[in-house]
Amino acid sequence: MEYRKMFMLFALVAAGLTAGCSDDEDPLKDWTGPSNPDTEIKTPAEVGNRVVAHRGGSAEAGTQQYPDNSVAALNYAIGLNCYASECDIYLTRDNDIVVAHAAAGCYINNLKPWEHTLAELRAAGTLPNGEQLPSLSDFIDIVLEAGTTRLWLDVKNITIDGKSTEAGREASARACERACEIIKEKGAQNFCEFIVTGNSTNVSPSSPVTIWQRSFAAAGAIGSNAGWMSFRNPANYISYGYPWANISTEYLYYEGKTINKNGYSVQSFLDAKLKLSVYNADTDVDMEYYLAYKNKLYAICTNYPRKLLEKWN
Repeated sequence: MEYRKMFMLFALVAAGLTAGCSDDEDPLKDWTGPSNPDTEIKTPAEVGNRVVAHRGGSAEAGTQQYPDNSVAALNYAIGLNCYASECDIYLTRDNDIVVAHAAAGCYINNLKPWEHTLAELRAAGTLPNGEQLPSLSDFIDIVLEAGTTRLWLDVKNITIDGKSTEAGREASARACERACEIIKEKGAQNFCEFIVTGNSTNVSPSSPVTIWQRSFAAAGAIGSNAGWMSFRNPANYISYGYPWANISTEYLYYEGKTINKNGYSVQSFLDAKLKLSVYNADTDVDMEYYLAYKNKLYAICTNYPRKLLEKWN
């Protein structure tokens, strides 16, 4: 317990964040990274919405021409002026970050990314539209040039042979840490936000810090933002010092039905002064429900960003 308290104190100092939010804090206020004397930190232009395109909106645009996590899908989201485009990231053996949605077993082109170089992953196959697998650097260069849409980087919880292992947790945590190094090098702190799974408590004596805790600390240290994907009591978020909750619609309101499996609602998170984003609002009825909170939610993620934007405006 004492270790966790000491770690969280470090994480909060590194992140420059506070455990709670004052009553007059704007829940939609962007978090700006610290000044960096070596690299100019760029800031996205305001787009007037908080729509996040899940995997770039591939499902809506067409998966053959716009495969998920492809440059084409990213450009689709940018063309819509989405607040952000969500993508999945993995660490490679040569300490790079590949953007891809892995198949079952965490395979990319039938290879485990952390065991292979980026070049090897690319050589093993292209995306359905002929693109090579993009790197995080590729994606960052694109959003910096566009100047509007952010990246939501999903740090995947890697399992090896279907099991959570120390090696898998290390590969996941290192993916975020290495991504933060790349982001800082490019001055893209304000263009990148992380969404991360993983428990908040210790998983074993030999692995005292979880994927989430390391990711939270790494993102905060460079001035980027990280949301915890875990359906917990709002009081847990506050006690741990985690100001942003990213929660599946399946735990709140889904396909026209109020779920609230543990008795928590959208309003309960807002009343706790937490930043709340939801994923994925895809049906008309779900979109309408969450749009009623659009000025209070941090963001709404969807597979159909054009459709949601039409309703937003």
